[in-house]
Amino acid sequence: MTELKIQIDDNIIKSFGKDVVEHFVQDYIANALLKLAAKELLEDLPHINLNEPKWKRARDHAWKRSGYHFINVIANV
Repeated sequence: MTELKIQIDDNIIKSFGKDVVEHFVQDYIANALLKLAAKELLEDLPHINLNEPKWKRARDHAWKRSGYHFINVIANV
């Protein structure tokens, strides 16, 4: 792990508070990690055949497990 030291203007710390600024930085890093993971997934997507039997089984399983959420949303519209 790499440790970074950053300098933040005192006015920002006074305005928001140190804890809030630390939370902002942590959220930014978490968002960056999510974007990196999404980018890696998208790079692999062309190599995935969604018509393979294992994907059909996975879709069927997901629908059996969670399909009622979608039905409830549609029914409440």
